[in-house]
Amino acid sequence: MVALNRDAPSITEHLCEACAAHFASVRRHLDAMSVTYAIDPFLVRGLDYYTRTAFEFFPSGQRGSQGAIGGGGRYDRLVELLGGRPTPGIGFGLGIDRVILALDAEGVPPVEEPSALAVVVGADPDATVERLALATKLRGEGIAVRADLVPRKLGRQIEAAARDGAHFAVIIGDEMERGEVQLRDIKAGTQQTVAIADLAAKLARSDQTHRHG
Repeated sequence: MVALNRDAPSITEHLCEACAAHFASVRRHLDAMSVTYAIDPFLVRGLDYYTRTAFEFFPSGQRGSQGAIGGGGRYDRLVELLGGRPTPGIGFGLGIDRVILALDAEGVPPVEEPSALAVVVGADPDATVERLALATKLRGEGIAVRADLVPRKLGRQIEAAARDGAHFAVIIGDEMERGEVQLRDIKAGTQQTVAIADLAAKLARSDQTHRHG
């Protein structure tokens, strides 16, 4: 069987145009977050309902079926198959015991995830890679932030950020070419231009003012 698999055509080399574009987009978003990954054409999961990308999570440096701490994939047709409306979907499962063991091995104490101070949104609905890259950069600088990755109008993105309780919206637009973004205080209704190099410090100061002012 190993020999047959080795000589068989690779699934990643025979994707339709739409699936190839989707897979390329997934990789661009992973690259934007500096997430290390390996393409495995022999990955086996529930292919009867998964569509397009399937994946597994491994602690750094580990491989093999016993090393995975979780996995999942897209199932864009599953809701319809069960009698619902056509609905895109993605899901995953984690082994809680394996996650705890992996955290212990890395010496990571359990922490409570804070709510997002800011949400990175964009004037271009499709510029999700840029939003994700900036959010990843800010998280690396200690800011509680997430990126809106739904391709929708800017107003809808800001509305969603407000519903989630975010204090700020970091708006990516043409100013990015000058190394700047618009920072909107959702609660106060004000907006200003901020250099990306100063953004983390600005958000940190604003967070302290919000907490103690």
